[in-house]
Amino acid sequence: MKGIILGLYNNFSCLAGRCNYTCCAGWRILVDNEAYRRFSGIQDKALRDFILPGIYESGGRKYFSTRSDGRCSMLDDDGLCHIQRNAGEEMLCNTCRKFPRLVSKHGGLLWVSMAASCPVTADYIVNKEIEFYMAGNKGDISVMKIQDIPFIAARIQKYKKLLQDYMAGIRTAKDYINMYGLFMDIADSVLEIIIENREIVYLEGCFDYFEEEKSAGQIVSQFKEFGQLFKAKYSRIMDNYLVYRVFSRYLSMPEEESHQMASQVFGEMLLVYIAAFSRYFTVAEAVNWEKIINWVYRLCVHSLRPGAKIHKLFCNVFSEYSF
Repeated sequence: MKGIILGLYNNFSCLAGRCNYTCCAGWRILVDNEAYRRFSGIQDKALRDFILPGIYESGGRKYFSTRSDGRCSMLDDDGLCHIQRNAGEEMLCNTCRKFPRLVSKHGGLLWVSMAASCPVTADYIVNKEIEFYMAGNKGDISVMKIQDIPFIAARIQKYKKLLQDYMAGIRTAKDYINMYGLFMDIADSVLEIIIENREIVYLEGCFDYFEEEKSAGQIVSQFKEFGQLFKAKYSRIMDNYLVYRVFSRYLSMPEEESHQMASQVFGEMLLVYIAAFSRYFTVAEAVNWEKIINWVYRLCVHSLRPGAKIHKLFCNVFSEYSF
């Protein structure tokens, strides 16, 4: 079957024990019925007695329970999966076995992407050039131009133009004050959603800047400082992120209207900027774009109910924009 493949896919390699993140943190993991039957039939009683108590049922579906820090109950202290370690990858539930691969069929094509909640994908977005390949029926693979991706090429080009125009704009002091007000409102709203959902892990410093009111002079000065340091880098990264997310969003929601998709993608990009801006002035470390993208993706994509609320917030923020 013909397919469109994100460039990272063929060269992907899990960091395993070298990974500083956890695949399943901040994510309610569905345990499919087939996997539950496998778990129930494990001959190793100690392993079976470890797994089954860590599964709960909600709304007719089964999920792995999470700890107070949002980590899956199946993880060992080193962050690796206890099930995979003791029974192999074939024992995993469908969700875990596929991660971070995203695969769907639409329009006679197989669409293949990778989740940005994986640090390898986040690193690809930040440090590489986003590429796509077309896989033929005979296994042949060729480079595919972004403007030739069916169904979404026009959207990508339109959104890229909007992003470029915005980044090229000249900001006044009033613009920075307005940006501060918008950022603070978004930070407050998202923080409320995070507090309501214990499985979401808060990224240190991502909204801390907005806890105390600032003078107009301080706001303008700090927005200018951040822009001068990171505007070019942010623009390049978000150009990548935009292409990646339109492709991945379409893969999972092919019938989504343009305004809904654009609001989500631009909302995530705005949240990346807010988190980077806040962490720059509140956390004593260099801005880690990979970490921020990883966290924003988990927050907006992995967490279903909170993600739906955040999507509604994004749609309200961009309600007056013509996408």
